[in-house]
Amino acid sequence: MCGIAGIVNLDGAPSDPRIVARMLELQAHRGPDDRGTRLFSLATGRSLEYVAGAPARTDHSFEGALGFVRLSILDLSIEGHQPMCNADASLFIAFNGEIYNAFDFVPELEAAGFRFHSRTDTEIILYLYERYGLEGTLKRLNGMFVIVIVDLRKREVYVVRDHMGVKPLYWTQAGSALLFASEAKAFLAHPEFKAQLDEACLDEYLAFRYCAGDRHLLKGVKQLRPGHCMRIANGAVALRRYWEIPDAADRLPISRAQATDQLEELLRRSVKSQLLSDVKVGCQLSGGIDSSLVSVVARSYFDADMDSFSIVFDNPTYSEERWAREASTVAGAVGHRYPFTDEDFFSALGVATWHLDQPLNHPNSLGIFLLAKCARAHVTVLLSGEGADELFGGYHRHYYAGIRTKLLPFVPILQHLPGVGQKIGSVFGSDQSSAGDAFIAASRFQSAEQLRQIRPDANLAAAIAERRELFMEGRDGHLKNCLKYDQQTYLVDLLVRQDKMCMAHSMENRVPFLDRRIVEFVRRLPDDYLVGPSLTLPQKVPKKTKIVLKDLSRRTFRDAFVYRQKSGFGLPLIDYFADNRFGQLMMESLLPGMKRRDLLRHEGVERLWRNLVHGGHGADESLWISIALEIWAQRFVDAPPATSLD
Repeated sequence: MCGIAGIVNLDGAPSDPRIVARMLELQAHRGPDDRGTRLFSLATGRSLEYVAGAPARTDHSFEGALGFVRLSILDLSIEGHQPMCNADASLFIAFNGEIYNAFDFVPELEAAGFRFHSRTDTEIILYLYERYGLEGTLKRLNGMFVIVIVDLRKREVYVVRDHMGVKPLYWTQAGSALLFASEAKAFLAHPEFKAQLDEACLDEYLAFRYCAGDRHLLKGVKQLRPGHCMRIANGAVALRRYWEIPDAADRLPISRAQATDQLEELLRRSVKSQLLSDVKVGCQLSGGIDSSLVSVVARSYFDADMDSFSIVFDNPTYSEERWAREASTVAGAVGHRYPFTDEDFFSALGVATWHLDQPLNHPNSLGIFLLAKCARAHVTVLLSGEGADELFGGYHRHYYAGIRTKLLPFVPILQHLPGVGQKIGSVFGSDQSSAGDAFIAASRFQSAEQLRQIRPDANLAAAIAERRELFMEGRDGHLKNCLKYDQQTYLVDLLVRQDKMCMAHSMENRVPFLDRRIVEFVRRLPDDYLVGPSLTLPQKVPKKTKIVLKDLSRRTFRDAFVYRQKSGFGLPLIDYFADNRFGQLMMESLLPGMKRRDLLRHEGVERLWRNLVHGGHGADESLWISIALEIWAQRFVDAPPATSLD
C-alpha cells in the first residue's frame, strides 16, 4: 500500500523531477518507509534513478518521471525499493496494492529463467509483464492495485487500476504535462495546475454526495475508472477497459445450500490469501454481519491472538458496541473499542477533508479516520467487510429492485392511490428505461425539494442523465443491473473513503469480499439467492436482502444478530450541529464562504441548520452535503498551492 506520482510531458520537453518530489511529499503519509524516483525518456529509451538534490538533467533530457512512496508490507528490506527495474532496466514498475495470488506464479517464472531478488509481489508483476505482456498479466492477477509500467522497448507507459476500484488513481493535464497520482492533491505541486471547482459536477455531487464514473469536483481532474487502463505513447493518451463486472449468460444450477457452501469456501480462500503479510494484520469490526464474518474467518487462520477494532458512541441510537462486542467474542478476537467524541469530530474535520481530496460526503468517514489512527498503534493492515452490501444486495433499494417484476403489473393501478401512488411510480418505473432512472434516483441523498432550497436552479434531471450511461452498461436482469450500477458508482466511492482514511495513518485496508472469484461467483447466482422476490413488511426486509450471505452468517451467529435492521454506521450530526463550536464555524467561516462563492443559497443552508438545531424536522445528512462542500472548497480551492499538511 503506497503512493504513486508521475509526469509525462507530451510535447517532449524535459520534466522537472522536483515537481514529482513535491507530488510525493504531498502523499508522504501513504509511504513512510521508502521513496524513489526514476526519470525516463520514451523518445530515447533511456532512464536513470533520480536522487533528490542531484542535477535535474545529465547528458540528455527526460520528458517523464515516475515517483513512489512505500509502505512496506511484503519484504521489508531495501530489495522492495520502487520504482523497480527488470534485469536490463528496459522495464520498470511502480505498484500500489497487493496481489493475493502473486506467489502462485513464482515456479513458472523461475522455470522460464527469471531470478528473483526480493520477496515482493511487485517483482512478480514485473516479470509476468515481461513474459506475457499486459493483457496476459492482467488476466492472471487477483488483488487490489494501481500499476504503472514504463516499457522503454515499446516506448509506452501503462497505468492500470484494479478490477473493482479498491485503489484510487487520478490524472489531469497541466499545460502539456500529463500528471497522474494516487491522490489528487498531488497535482497542487505543478505550477500550471489551478485548483478550481468544476461547476458541471456540482449538481451531481449535491444530489448523490459524490461524482461517479471518471468525474471529480476538481476541474480537469479525472479518476481512472476500475477495470481501465491508460496508455501513454507518441505524445498521446488513450483509455480503454480491460475488464468489467460480468453479466452472466446463465445462472448457476445449484441449490441455495450449495451456493452457501461454495460461498463459504470462496470467502475462506479469499481471507486466507489476504492475510499474507510481513507486518501484523487485524480486522476492522463495525458489528455488522459483513465485517463480523470476515473477522471470524480470519481468526480461524491465526495461531496467535487476533485484534479487532471498532468505533463506538455514547449515544445508544448510533452505537453498535453490543454487536461489535458479540462479534469479537464469537471470533475469539482481542476487541479494541474506541469512543468517538465531540472533540474527535471537530479536530478531524479539516485534516480528514485534506486526506480525502473531496468533501467528507459520508460523515462517518471521520469514524474510519479515528479507527485507523488508533489501530495503527497495533497493526499495519486491516481487513474490512466493505463491498458485501453492493455485491449481495444489502440496501432497501435492492429489495425494491428485486420485487419490481412482481409488482410491475399493478403499478398503473397503484399509481392512482392517494398519498403513495406517485412514490410507487417513481420507485419502480413503468419500463426498463424509467426503471433505471428510478433506481438511480433512489440512491440520492437529497430530494428535488431539498435541493431547490439550497440551489434553486439545480438540474437534477441532468445529474441523473449523467449516470444513465453507467446504468446502461448492465446487460443482465433488472436486479443484477442495479447491483452492477451500485458496484461501479457508490461502492467505488466507499472504497476511496476506506483507502484515504486508512492511508492518512499509513494503514493498508483489504476487502476480502471483492476477491475476483467471489465477484464472478455472485454475479452468476439466481437473483432470489440475493434478494427475496416476495412482498414483505418493512421490518421483515432484513430477511429478504443478502440472503445467501445471511445463510452463511447463520452458521456462526444467532438469528437476532443476523437479521437485525441495518444501522449504517451513522453519526449524531444534529448533536454536533447544536454545539457552540459548530455555530461559530458556521457563522464565521462556512456561511460567509458560501455567500462569497455564490454557488449555494446560503440563506437556505442557514435556515436548514437553525431548523434542525431548534428541534425541527429535516434531513441532517442533506445539510451535511453543503457543509462538507464548503469545508473542502476552502481547503482545496481557496488555499494556495503550497497548502501544508497539518
